[in-house]
Amino acid sequence: MLTFVKISQMVLVSIGSLLVNPLFWIVIGITYYMYGKGSDIEERMLGYRIPLWEKIKNSILIGLLGGVIGSSLSVFLGITIEQYTSLESSNFNSGILYIWIIALLLSLINVRYLCFSYAGGIVALTNLIFGFPKINPIGIIALVGILHLIESLLIWVDGYSNAVPVFLKRKDGNAVGGYIMNRIWPLPMLILFAAIVAGGVGESISMPDWWPIIRQPGLDINMENFMYILQPIPVILGYGDVAITKTPAKRCKDSAWRLAVYSVILIALAAIASKIHLFAYAAAVFAPVGHELLIIYGQKEEEDGKALFEAPERGVKVLFCHKGFPGVKMNLEPGDTIVAINNVRIDKEEDLSDFLKNYPTYIWLDIVNSYGEKKTLEYKNYERGISSLGALIVPRSPELYLEINKTSKLVKHLKGLWRDKNKKA
Repeated sequence: MLTFVKISQMVLVSIGSLLVNPLFWIVIGITYYMYGKGSDIEERMLGYRIPLWEKIKNSILIGLLGGVIGSSLSVFLGITIEQYTSLESSNFNSGILYIWIIALLLSLINVRYLCFSYAGGIVALTNLIFGFPKINPIGIIALVGILHLIESLLIWVDGYSNAVPVFLKRKDGNAVGGYIMNRIWPLPMLILFAAIVAGGVGESISMPDWWPIIRQPGLDINMENFMYILQPIPVILGYGDVAITKTPAKRCKDSAWRLAVYSVILIALAAIASKIHLFAYAAAVFAPVGHELLIIYGQKEEEDGKALFEAPERGVKVLFCHKGFPGVKMNLEPGDTIVAINNVRIDKEEDLSDFLKNYPTYIWLDIVNSYGEKKTLEYKNYERGISSLGALIVPRSPELYLEINKTSKLVKHLKGLWRDKNKKA
């Protein structure tokens, strides 16, 4: 136990040093840019932009927690991603570099392929089949599993923060209400590197005989002058999704649970592969294929399932409530259907706004929530009256909506060139 307490201290110190590393601040700059791209949708739907500093602050704090947990788990399992080398070579980042290059190339096809599950699987398979690049394929797969396990935790606790209400056009042509979730977390992450050193280097800790759990194949940990080195690297985790059939919180919980199961299976396959080499191929294939099936299932669920935020035949459906307005104060929630106000039947949004034009001082709403339960909500303001609930209602025919598009701009451009070429021919 004392050993792992000392390791935890080293992890925290190393992560602290990464926070002042210029590369980590470049990652934060990328986070700022990516959050800024979504500000236009917020302004169009909400009438204001959520402050970027607020998003980034929360992302850094949550990402710091994820980095500590992920680094500790990585060290506990003894994961290395490089084939061992001499300390003097300082060639510690080639494995990560290969993954980043492939991930960036894949993102040109679709931005969601900017994920280590695809790039990591490709790099691992390339090493297993051709022996290049010189990395530890089992360690790569285990790292992918840990990063997705941490991502599942972050999605669970923070994935639905600042979710933006939108109107979406489904593939059947119907426009429904929904939410776009877009969260990015910069992680200060630590990865182990196996190195042969000439003499001691700084503080060293003797590990138990059973460690590492996921052992690098062909690595003799008892060889003289052999050490594991903690190397800090900045990592970005992101979550982009839409919630149509569920509330954002419920959608995130379901997505996080499935991703966690995928991650545990991947880590387990890596652990078995460290003992039985044949399983390394299964793990490398499962990394991208399992993740892709997970994405396809989630997309199909939202596209084909019954929409939660669809205009009802009777009453009006609430999509979003602005903070500080009566709707929030009287506990009106997304997914609630308002069927009457002060015993006056409500069939469309204009009925609600016409009633509130008279500035009533006391109102009660008859609603049916997303579970089919009937409730009555009350609110009063004798001083100023009530002119608005501050609620965004799902219209029957929205004038502004987004189309669910899974194809990248590059692919669409190439398809356009191909069509033009065929027309000319």
